[in-house]
Amino acid sequence: MKILFAGTPEIAVPLLRELSSRFEVCGVLTSTDKAEGRSKALRPSPVKEAALELGLPVLQFDTIRTEAREAVALTGADTLVTFAFGRIFGPKFLALFERTFNVHPSALPHLRGPAPVQGQILEGLRECTISLQSLSEKMDEGDIWATDTFPLDGTENTKSLSDKVAVRASVFVPDALSDIENGRICCKAQEGEATYCTKIDREMAFLDFNRKACELHALVRAMLPWPKAWANIHGTTVSVTSVWGGFAELEAEPPVQAEPGTVVGMRKDRGIGVACADKVLWINGLQLPTKKELDHRAFVNGNPWILQEKFNA
Repeated sequence: MKILFAGTPEIAVPLLRELSSRFEVCGVLTSTDKAEGRSKALRPSPVKEAALELGLPVLQFDTIRTEAREAVALTGADTLVTFAFGRIFGPKFLALFERTFNVHPSALPHLRGPAPVQGQILEGLRECTISLQSLSEKMDEGDIWATDTFPLDGTENTKSLSDKVAVRASVFVPDALSDIENGRICCKAQEGEATYCTKIDREMAFLDFNRKACELHALVRAMLPWPKAWANIHGTTVSVTSVWGGFAELEAEPPVQAEPGTVVGMRKDRGIGVACADKVLWINGLQLPTKKELDHRAFVNGNPWILQEKFNA
């Protein structure tokens, strides 16, 4: 198995490292360097940085067309493994390989699309699944080779869950590829009704306190580290960066009678309590525009007005 690895963000790095130690990785396809900050200095992707460290050939193209296909063909790779590459491959590109595999963090066909980690948090799922599938011309519709599932406790945010997926995929995927190479497992068609997740944007991060507390709890966690959940209070926009508790604590929370958005008090061990449609959401991380993120105690010390305010009034 001679592998071309395609990936871009940090979540794909542990898998690249493990594949390079167990298989022949002929090349690494990643996104082009991006300008960052005020200086507009070009910054390589995390996958490119790891590939260079490992001494692997790096391929970067603005489009996956003729030039890219010719360069990939020269690597001699017969297997394509992708993880969070960020582009859809066309039939001519896929035809370069005997086998193609994609790592997708959901129980396909559930949550096809570009943001499955956030999608699993937003849906309040009690376990996270990683699927190893064949690539197809249509997004995330390929056959399933293997899956890995682990429990969630409701405290995960996108950053922490992505880190866990990255580590587990670095063990699960190479083991599955070995089994495939040795004929120990076969693929099967996806079963069940397909659902889809969309690209995350700032409008999705708005906290409407007329919704249930569990939904907003999940929203806050899914929007970290970007774009951060937000609401309006005291004539300004405040980002909500952390919430108290997990599934068990949310289930134990009693009903609240206050109007949604009302600040009902503060508990040092929980946060600032805000009434939702059914229960209280305890917020313990907040950030004002141009200011640093604070825990609820520090925020109230500097902004005591919040305890007499109402969100989105």
